[in-house]
Amino acid sequence: MVASRMREINGSLADLSSRVNFKLRLEKTVGLGKESSSSSSQKGRRQTTSFLDESCFYGRETDKSSIIEKLLRSNGPDEETLGVLAIVGIGGLGKTTLAQSVYNDENVKIHFNLRAWVSISDEKVDNAKITKAIIESATRNDCKLTDLEPLQGKLEEMLREKKFLIVLDDVWNMTLGDWNELKKPLMFGEKGSTVIVTTRSESVSSIMATLLIHHLHGLGDEFCWTILRKWASIDDNILSSNPKLEEIGRKIARKCKGVPLAVKTLGGLLHSKVKVEEYWEYVLKSKMWELEDDDDEKGIMPALRLSYQHLPAHLKRCFAYCSILPKDHEFKKDELIPLWMGEGLICPDGRKQTEDIGSEYFDELFFRSFLQYRFSRFVMHDLIHDLAQSISTDICFGLEEEPHNELSSRNNRRNINTPKKIRHLSLFPTKLIDNYKLENSVTLDQFVKSSSGSLRTFLMHGPYPWCSMEIPWLGTHLDSLFAAWKCLRVLSLRGIKIHELPDSIRNLKLLRYLDLSSTDIERLPKAVCKLYHLQILILEHLGILELPKDMGRKLVNIQLVKIRTFNYKVGHGNGIEELKLWGCIRECRSISISGLENIVVNIADANEDVTLKKNKYLQRLTLEWNNVGKRDLAERLMECLQPNIDALGELIIVGYYGNRFPSWIAAMSNLVEVYLGDCKCEVLPPLGKLPSLKHLEIRRMDNWNGEWSLGGGRANCDEHNGLHFNQFPCLRWLLINRCPKLRTLPVPNPIPSLESLNLDDCKQLESFPEWTHCFTSLEVLNIYRCSRLKAFPNKGLPTNKLKELKLSGCGEKKRKILPKGVGLHMLTSLEKLTIKKCSGLKYFPLEREWQLPTSLQDLTLHNFKKLEALPSNWFTGLTSLKSLEIQNAPRLASLPEGRLPSRVQYLRISGCPLLRKSCKKYEERNKIAHIPYIKIT
Repeated sequence: MVASRMREINGSLADLSSRVNFKLRLEKTVGLGKESSSSSSQKGRRQTTSFLDESCFYGRETDKSSIIEKLLRSNGPDEETLGVLAIVGIGGLGKTTLAQSVYNDENVKIHFNLRAWVSISDEKVDNAKITKAIIESATRNDCKLTDLEPLQGKLEEMLREKKFLIVLDDVWNMTLGDWNELKKPLMFGEKGSTVIVTTRSESVSSIMATLLIHHLHGLGDEFCWTILRKWASIDDNILSSNPKLEEIGRKIARKCKGVPLAVKTLGGLLHSKVKVEEYWEYVLKSKMWELEDDDDEKGIMPALRLSYQHLPAHLKRCFAYCSILPKDHEFKKDELIPLWMGEGLICPDGRKQTEDIGSEYFDELFFRSFLQYRFSRFVMHDLIHDLAQSISTDICFGLEEEPHNELSSRNNRRNINTPKKIRHLSLFPTKLIDNYKLENSVTLDQFVKSSSGSLRTFLMHGPYPWCSMEIPWLGTHLDSLFAAWKCLRVLSLRGIKIHELPDSIRNLKLLRYLDLSSTDIERLPKAVCKLYHLQILILEHLGILELPKDMGRKLVNIQLVKIRTFNYKVGHGNGIEELKLWGCIRECRSISISGLENIVVNIADANEDVTLKKNKYLQRLTLEWNNVGKRDLAERLMECLQPNIDALGELIIVGYYGNRFPSWIAAMSNLVEVYLGDCKCEVLPPLGKLPSLKHLEIRRMDNWNGEWSLGGGRANCDEHNGLHFNQFPCLRWLLINRCPKLRTLPVPNPIPSLESLNLDDCKQLESFPEWTHCFTSLEVLNIYRCSRLKAFPNKGLPTNKLKELKLSGCGEKKRKILPKGVGLHMLTSLEKLTIKKCSGLKYFPLEREWQLPTSLQDLTLHNFKKLEALPSNWFTGLTSLKSLEIQNAPRLASLPEGRLPSRVQYLRISGCPLLRKSCKKYEERNKIAHIPYIKIT
């Protein structure tokens, strides 16, 4: 009995100690202490957008109606044009959601000519930043201005005489001087223009509001119960089978004091326990509800603490680790899970992939409202982030930028003087600086070195996804840091300008996660092969990347290679074992491999480990040979490189010197785009069988004469025309360039879906098939440098949809004149006509087929060295012509009789000295006097 009683007392003391320590850690970070108004927890708050999830809108219909009524009826105060309406309430109460609902109401959209939504994410007011954000939100375009004066000028011009609605969401601080400066350009709008501001501060609302201060109160108990039911997935069947559950649930909802965020979080906690009344009763009677302070906003934190305390241990660790991310940092699911993997926070069970287990962890945190969804990304609510920081404050250290190249800790300056305790360090810089100073005047490099012995995570992310930012001190000290980081498991240098990794990276023996994305690294050192524990390698948005020899064989623990755009250069003498690394590339969207002639392939090497079949995300594959080698080796390697049949959408093959293409191409049912260039094959694969192919580009195929593989044989376009009517069922765009053996268009049948046909530098091309007019969808036809093309088929070109026709360097080779059979007069949809390089033509033919169609809007004539006159009736009836351009016609002395068509807006004459001279005379000048824009040189 005594022992049992002692265990009970010890348990109670441990629970009390835990709760007191929890409260003490929370005081400075979530507003329970007296200094909450100035704490750094307010820095870097969440960004919001105008988009609303209607399923999350509960119990605010009356508030919404009241605000909308005020908006639609008000024309602003008599002395001012601008009206300001403030929505005031505590954090987590739904101010942003209410503003989103008002902003997206159809009546509001109709009432205002212009709308803009701006999230005020900084504690200090930056009027230039806010003004720029208003411009970008209203125009949906980036604004490159940075100074306040030109920004205000642009905004004033945008708003002038327009009735606008601007939402300034989550404003914490606004002095009267700041507001008077910010609203200057807003005063030029039409009367009735309104600003809605959401804020937790009564001071802010009293300074800004002129129309209404709308105080948002807690939701009623019934609405809270409705939200709890939704997030806990409680339906009527569950309630009927658990009679006490509703009574307990309503009491829990009531304890949340009308705060939706608290209710949602608890609903997620209770979701998996809907049939356990005892568990719900335990939550209701938890002593966590007693840990409430006078400064706590409506008791939000007890509900959040309670939800955290009832997380399983593995989820607690993963959630706490999220505090290393900045407030309002948007992230994808597949970005956070590898960090957990690298830190060893995911417990393997021997049956599932580690990533799959991490995905389950993530989903559980999301459903419990510890993570929120924002479009295609996720984010933590600022109060949830405060909770994570309070839990991990002893080991996680996140740094934020301040003015004057200073840094502050997101963890309220704790541990800034004791860096040796830190296990996880993060910095997300936004500007180019040499070094940072912390609050205690210690530079960042000194701080990092002091913490290096115990550091497990070093997470640095530059601000740009596609390019790098220079941090000079980091490049200087990287070698010594690698030598000191003996315990490091997670290393990210994403977006930092680093040209190479020092060999001292071999010292990171325990490293499991390495992210070098968006750096300037072009090759990895051999020392990377010493990272035997490496599991995750992230190499996104890099240029040409050369990997060390034997890397694929030595990194035996690699589980995931994340590369969205992978440009890989194979080193000389590499064996196919290097390609085994590609079997781990499961989330890469684009892979580009050059130097494939350097890989030696044996028949025994062709196995599943070296294919790309496992990558179900691969959408774009580029395979490039830079030099010629043995044909059989190239063919064998090509068979080994088979991608996932269901995923690949774009295939690019350059320099392939095998006799035949791989068999797997014919099975690519989802392939949309194909590019073949500089290949040596005489026969192309059966691309006409691909049901999804829309875009085909064939360049510099010296040996191809138009033959296609048919699976068991080969055929050219002159054979079996009637047998292949279903070839290329979806093809829309076709380009053929520099294929010197082609004599006719290399398609076996009309392609009803073809919209654009482009032929360039096919010097032996003499004719088009008789059924060319059957290209019933053709809108664009471009033919360049096909000097043997003497005539088009007797039935002419497709007439019903052709909008653009370009002919350059076509026609009889010696005479350099136009091909016959064009039939311009029949092209009733033609809008743009370009004819170039007919240097032997003196006069356009007078036949009817060269009469311009009335639909023509744009006519361009270039390089007519012998042209002396244009047909006298060419422009008669061209009521749609808007643009006329004539260049390099030195013998042309005048335009046709009469004025150019009245709708012509643009005329350019260049390299026509006789015509330029005559345009100065009255008669010729009178023909063009009505044209607004004329350029004669």
